[in-house]
Amino acid sequence: MRRYNERLILSAIRRMNGASKAELARVTGLSAQAVARIIDELESEAMLFQAEKRTGGMGQPATVYRINGARGYTVGVEIGREAMTMVLLDFDGQQQALQCYTGTFPTIDLAIERIDRFLEEQLPALMREARTFLGIGIAMPWFLGEWRDELGISEQQAEEWRRADVADQLRAGLNWPTFFDNDGNAAALAHLLCGAGVYLQNYLLIHLGTFVGGGLVLGGQVFQGRHGNAGALASMPVMAEGRRDALIHHASLYDRDRAATPAKLAAWRDRCAQALAFAIAGANSLLDLEAVILDGCLEAGELADIGAAVETHLAVNAPPDFFPPDLRIGALGKRATAIGAGLLPLHAQYSPDLTSLFKRE
Repeated sequence: MRRYNERLILSAIRRMNGASKAELARVTGLSAQAVARIIDELESEAMLFQAEKRTGGMGQPATVYRINGARGYTVGVEIGREAMTMVLLDFDGQQQALQCYTGTFPTIDLAIERIDRFLEEQLPALMREARTFLGIGIAMPWFLGEWRDELGISEQQAEEWRRADVADQLRAGLNWPTFFDNDGNAAALAHLLCGAGVYLQNYLLIHLGTFVGGGLVLGGQVFQGRHGNAGALASMPVMAEGRRDALIHHASLYDRDRAATPAKLAAWRDRCAQALAFAIAGANSLLDLEAVILDGCLEAGELADIGAAVETHLAVNAPPDFFPPDLRIGALGKRATAIGAGLLPLHAQYSPDLTSLFKRE
């Protein structure tokens, strides 16, 4: 219970970007005495620091506590179908360095080589000040080698990433604790802890990348589902031109990038917005969400235009008992999955896990 409460306090401060003891007692439900004791212990371990005094209301100014970023570091890696992105995060989840490789679909050996090089270049100077390096988070599509025809890659390239031991091969090539998740869950975690979902409990993330993807947050936790694939929207059924199809063929950027004229690009945007509205209506009818976060690898203006078109389609075609979720435009963009990957070691070690309270001997 003590371990859980410490994690609860750290998670609350991280999501609130700083909080006083009174605020933490209110949002966590812990007693003021318990919060004070935990805060003092975390401060003595250099996980927190006193950031400022907040005035207002009756009584003495409140001390605001924040996460000490210098307490440790993580590296997040996104292995995507058309890019590989690596990011260095501090203990507060703040980006310290970024490296992106585009183009060639990587082999597993090449991915390990790039990660090792990034660690060698970025860690030495920082590790002299940090007490610990918490590990590497790796995020990638569970079916990275699938949809070969859409990507235009060879069968040999695809086959390497279809093998069941991909995670084992990556872990064996790296000499640090390594955490894995799929790209959609990682992006959803990034928005939950430091993006557009910070103050939300239930939302669907839609990420417009090479292939459309996403993640699902329920009750303030990333909901992974039985196979860790909840919120994987690529195969979400939609109706298009009177027939059933999958969302991947209407809201993915590989298709947008093939639009050779302004007219074709406008047609893709309209088709994308219609398909997204259809998918959102189905998901929200089942889950009654607070919000849908739309983010991805597009410029902010184009992403906002697609979001506005989605809202129009939802308003025009919604049944009378439909409560539309708030549609929010994310700002993490291309970095979302890599940032979420970098947060995996932090989340695994320092975020509350309700299941830990109910383990049986």
